[in-house]
Amino acid sequence: MKKNCLTFAFFIFICLFAFGQTGEMEEIQFLLFLPNSSNRFADEELARQHLDNVANYLLQRNLSPGQIHVGGYAADVQNDIDPVGLSRDRAHFVKNELQRRGVPEVLFADPAAFGSVDLWGSNIDENARSPNRRAIILLDGDVLTPEIITPVQPPVIVSPPPVVPAATETVAAAETGSKFPWWILLLPLILALLLLALKRSKNKKPAQPVKDVPAAIVAESVPVAAVAAVSYTYVNLDEEIRFHAYMLYLERYGQSEDAYVDWCRSVYEVCTRYEADSYQTYAEDGSWWAKRKKDR
Repeated sequence: MKKNCLTFAFFIFICLFAFGQTGEMEEIQFLLFLPNSSNRFADEELARQHLDNVANYLLQRNLSPGQIHVGGYAADVQNDIDPVGLSRDRAHFVKNELQRRGVPEVLFADPAAFGSVDLWGSNIDENARSPNRRAIILLDGDVLTPEIITPVQPPVIVSPPPVVPAATETVAAAETGSKFPWWILLLPLILALLLLALKRSKNKKPAQPVKDVPAAIVAESVPVAAVAAVSYTYVNLDEEIRFHAYMLYLERYGQSEDAYVDWCRSVYEVCTRYEADSYQTYAEDGSWWAKRKKDR
């Protein structure tokens, strides 16, 4: 028990240290719109820069007609504005911005209007609704994020800086200041977990020895899962389900229909395809996943 608690505390420390300064959600932080707007971005400079980079990336690819898909979304707000229509206008606006940057119109499929579905976060206040006022650009089913469209730059060899005297370094450090070591705040939490582990180990009664148990029975009582840990391969199905629902919309030639029915049908068909490939599918925290045991 003591060893398990120490391991758990160390794991919490490592996770918070590694991910405490992660960025925002990669897919939705670039093309966010202002409330009830289909032609104004929340951060105009960031959105324009992202559209410039996307256009340059697309112009360098050998694309086929209809290969680029643009989809719009809207937050779940109780007002007189139709969320589906608003999301469609946002998708058209992003498509037109890319065309203005030289991307031929023939390369685009019809913009998709998803409305208030596949919401991020709680959507209970303005900060939580902001990520849902978005548009995404997909190429071959992948959302075009900076990690995809930015080419890897070759390493730049820089000559070593001149040696600075110790006194000068001390003055520069005093002028620039240093960041507060926030991880020190975790020490009270780790200490509390250690004290709890020690207290439980003292109160725990010693296990009684087992007498006269045949060795064969002991061997048979040990499950195989306890001997060798099982590892899995995980696949997030959200984008594939979303894209499948959009393709259903295109099959009707853009005729309006219940988007929720398309979503449910897409969940069923995508999950069935993965289950046929020995995956197990399940929903967790609003997302759909597939997992399969790794081959040894």
